[in-house]
Amino acid sequence: MASVPKRAPNFPAVHSIIIFVFVIILSFVSSSDSAVARASPATQTVAKQSEAVTLLTWKASLDNQSQSLLSSWNQSSHCTWVGIGCNEATKVTNLTLDSIGLRGTLSSLNFSSLPHLVKLDLSNNLIYGTIPSPIGSLSRLASLNVSINHLSGTIPRDIGMLRSLVDLDLSTNNLTGSIPTSIGNLRNLTTLYLYENSLSGSIPQEVGMLKSLTDLDLSTNNLTGSISASIGNLRNLTKLILLENSLSGSIPQEVEMLTSLTILVLYKNNLTGSIPASIGNLRNLTTLYLYENFLSGSIPQEVGMLKSLTDLDFSTNNLTGSIPASIGNLRNLTKLILHKNSLSGSIPQEVGMLTSLTILVLYKNNLTGSIPASIGNLRNLTTLYLYENFLSGSIPQEVGMLKSLTDLELESNNLRGLIPASIGNLRNLTVLYLFENSLSGSIPQEANHEKKESLLVVWSKILGLSHLVDLPQRPLESPPMNIGITTYEQLLSHSCLRAIDEAEDEWSQHNTKKLIDTSVKGLSGSVPKDFPYVHVEFGLNKGFVHVIDDEKQFKANFGLKCYKGRAGVAGRGHLWS
Repeated sequence: MASVPKRAPNFPAVHSIIIFVFVIILSFVSSSDSAVARASPATQTVAKQSEAVTLLTWKASLDNQSQSLLSSWNQSSHCTWVGIGCNEATKVTNLTLDSIGLRGTLSSLNFSSLPHLVKLDLSNNLIYGTIPSPIGSLSRLASLNVSINHLSGTIPRDIGMLRSLVDLDLSTNNLTGSIPTSIGNLRNLTTLYLYENSLSGSIPQEVGMLKSLTDLDLSTNNLTGSISASIGNLRNLTKLILLENSLSGSIPQEVEMLTSLTILVLYKNNLTGSIPASIGNLRNLTTLYLYENFLSGSIPQEVGMLKSLTDLDFSTNNLTGSIPASIGNLRNLTKLILHKNSLSGSIPQEVGMLTSLTILVLYKNNLTGSIPASIGNLRNLTTLYLYENFLSGSIPQEVGMLKSLTDLELESNNLRGLIPASIGNLRNLTVLYLFENSLSGSIPQEANHEKKESLLVVWSKILGLSHLVDLPQRPLESPPMNIGITTYEQLLSHSCLRAIDEAEDEWSQHNTKKLIDTSVKGLSGSVPKDFPYVHVEFGLNKGFVHVIDDEKQFKANFGLKCYKGRAGVAGRGHLWS
């Protein structure tokens, strides 16, 4: 079969067709651009008016006082209004009206008419009602802050549509319901503050998708369930604060992956299990608060690897075992608080290496052995609470080197021997509790040097107790003469206060004299031999002693109650716990 010859292309014809089509297209584009150019000013005007009308409509929904605060919102250019910021195209990009006392709701604010909004800050006002779902239309929004208001209802799922969001702060409101899982869509989020609401349910797994997050605070809510293991994905996280919820389960091992963390605060939850040894990986950690949970097991040695740590509080848990010697590595530590656990063994000598320490609180444990002499190295220490343990031996002379100390409480132990004379070096000391020990001898004279008028010393031969407490800088108020006194202890309280507050002459005429002025003969010359008594000393040389008929009628703390109960002296709440 013969082959069919190919037809040569007609190039001139093709070229003409291309030119014709190009001219038509060019003509259409040109006419379209002209139409757009003609319509653009009108369109821009409508857009501007739409934004202004939106804002004025919202203003009108607020109460009268709020409207007066926005008096600049009138017929002038909206870009000059208070709290409004615009871009070069005069589109509203910023609505910042924080802390001016606005009262009203968000329901009349048409978010869809503010498509260029980048920042919305209405924090610290009196805004109530719910967060409207249309807020999700603000596709350019980078910062949303409506904290410290009275917003209620749930966090709308549409919040997850704000994919440009970097900072989200809904804290300190009355929000309820659960944290929406859609929050996991906010991949650019660096700050998420939902604290101080009434949110419930569990922390959604999707929080682990927020890999840009640096600050996460969900504290003071009603959150339940466990801390999600997905939290370990947040490698940029510097602050994780979940305090005051009802979270349960153990601290996830994945916490070890949060190597950027500086603050970890999980206190006042229902957490159980042990403190993970992997916590030692958090080398940037400065604050670690795990107190008031149900944590058990021992304090891991790895805690000693947290060399940036300044604040450590594991108190009020069920921790056992000894205080690890590795704790001595924490040279930046200023607060070490381990009270109300079941810790045993001795106080490690290495505690003396914590030279930045200002507060050391180990009370209500099962600690034994002596108070280490190395404690004298803690020259910055202001508070030392070792009471209600089983400490033995004598009070080391080195305690006198703690010249910054204001509060020293060693009561309810098995301490023996004399009160060291070096205690007189503690010129800043205002509280000294040594009762319920087996101390012998008398209070050393050195402890009485240069007494301030505001310093009251109450001690008892019966119990070997000593209290040094600052009195209020005001005259003590005497109880009325007709006050009802039904117990001998109340009589003592009343008598002590009267003795301090009134002239001694009145008491010298008392028929059944039991209150003796010690300023003339001194304490030893004023009290009959072997009589139990309470001595109240104040000022430089003034003092009274109250002789006691039946010492069995008094509890260990009656000497303190002698003046605290009537004189209104403020004291620690845990003294009576």
